[in-house]
Amino acid sequence: MSDYYTRNFDSLSAAPRRDHLFLWTVLILLLMGFAMACWLGSFYVFGHPEDIRSYKILLKLHKLDPPKRFELTAAPAGEFLTAQKLFERYNDYPPLRLKAENDELLRMYINNYQSTKKLVPYIIGRYTILNSRELGAGDLFTSGVAAVAQADDYPQVLLEHVYTSDAKTVPALLGMLKTGLDVKLAKTLDLAAVIHIQRLANGSLQFTAVPLMYGSYALKDGEGTFSLAPPPGINLIAGLPIIRGPSLDQTLQTYAEYQRQNTPVSTALDQPASTPAASAPPSSELVRLNANPAPEISLPMKGPKGKGHASPTPATEVAAAAPATTPATTADQRLAMENPRPRVPDTQDQPVTQAEPVERAVAVKPGEAVAAPPASEPGAALASGAQLTPFLQSAPAPVLTNNDATWRTYAPGQMPRGRVIEPSDAAPLADSGMGGERLYLRGNFVVTASEENRAVLRPQSGGAAQPDGATRVVVQYPAGVEPPVEGSAFARDENRPFLVTDVRRGADGQINLYVREITTQ
Repeated sequence: MSDYYTRNFDSLSAAPRRDHLFLWTVLILLLMGFAMACWLGSFYVFGHPEDIRSYKILLKLHKLDPPKRFELTAAPAGEFLTAQKLFERYNDYPPLRLKAENDELLRMYINNYQSTKKLVPYIIGRYTILNSRELGAGDLFTSGVAAVAQADDYPQVLLEHVYTSDAKTVPALLGMLKTGLDVKLAKTLDLAAVIHIQRLANGSLQFTAVPLMYGSYALKDGEGTFSLAPPPGINLIAGLPIIRGPSLDQTLQTYAEYQRQNTPVSTALDQPASTPAASAPPSSELVRLNANPAPEISLPMKGPKGKGHASPTPATEVAAAAPATTPATTADQRLAMENPRPRVPDTQDQPVTQAEPVERAVAVKPGEAVAAPPASEPGAALASGAQLTPFLQSAPAPVLTNNDATWRTYAPGQMPRGRVIEPSDAAPLADSGMGGERLYLRGNFVVTASEENRAVLRPQSGGAAQPDGATRVVVQYPAGVEPPVEGSAFARDENRPFLVTDVRRGADGQINLYVREITTQ
């Protein structure tokens, strides 16, 4: 009895079990963090397909569509920018902001411009191809040709235009996209969307553009056509731009060699008129073929007397053409033949000096002869005496003047930043090329020839003009600005320099500097 009351019952019971509440709490918090990371990660993966890891995940999940072909009427909303506007917009971007802009441009392209409110920057203007090469497995686009071109009116802008196509079309592309070919990008036919911007070491900007319409192209004055096709996919590991580093340096050297080989023997406005001037080889132009031509328009005419109005007869299209004349070649025209660049860019910011011919469609009786009236006489009559008036006639574009100049002018000291050179620095540039760098010319000059809006200068040394073998400066003045008279001398400093547009060496060793007047008086 006493043992029953004195026993230790606690020693006979089972030990209490531990619940591990702390470990369970930690595990639940970790699972919550993992779920939150997956949730946020899915937003990043779907929102940033330009990231290589995100792109691979989306490809495995089949959540990405290949780049598609756009029609002109269903193209993404955008803005058409000339080379100068592109440079002025992106030149002041700091590195981080430029990287963010590149990521957004590439993201828009990968997503086929869906669910975006940003306006797509489209490139327009005239460009000259420096060099081109075939795309391979190590590039962003694995099939096609990439061509590097330089803006005619803004040399510090380089355009890397990507022509994607199947392997069968590549030989035709390489045969047509040769050095020196002119490329015209117009907003009525081309949709060259910018997908990358690269700042080069010399201050120039290189823009990579892809034609969203993937249309057909041909040479304006030559043979051969080719058609583009959207790429089946992209290789993000390769990166952008496609032609960069040593490849870009080789491209610039190739174009410099092309300029040396195709420089005319003489381009002297101040040489005697009896000396025949050699002209540069004609350069062709790459244009896009219009897949949807404008419909023909015909005018119904009255039937014979007493029978009322007859039904319209089949229309005969008459194209108005102005009579051609062949004036005598002047010294200024010889200079223009030998210096086809720079040309006035075909953009909306430049004045239009001549309206394009307007086609008129009229209906005539079967077998009736029709005369083509000159384009300068809108009210010309047919051979039968019937008076014709144009049914549709395009209105001339508004003329935008900038102090009567066909290019932008600046107040003294207000021009964009660039490197100032002397006439003695022209020889190295003629050998290596300008490389897209903005150059200004200063020095003391004497006028050896002057005509209309051009003048030829010789550098002065010690108050006298240098000999004929020295550098020759050909200046182009804005419309309405009177060039200096022959024999006059003047000086230009850093506040009022000339803008250098081209440097060429003739076969006889003569260095020709082509410059523009860009400062106001």
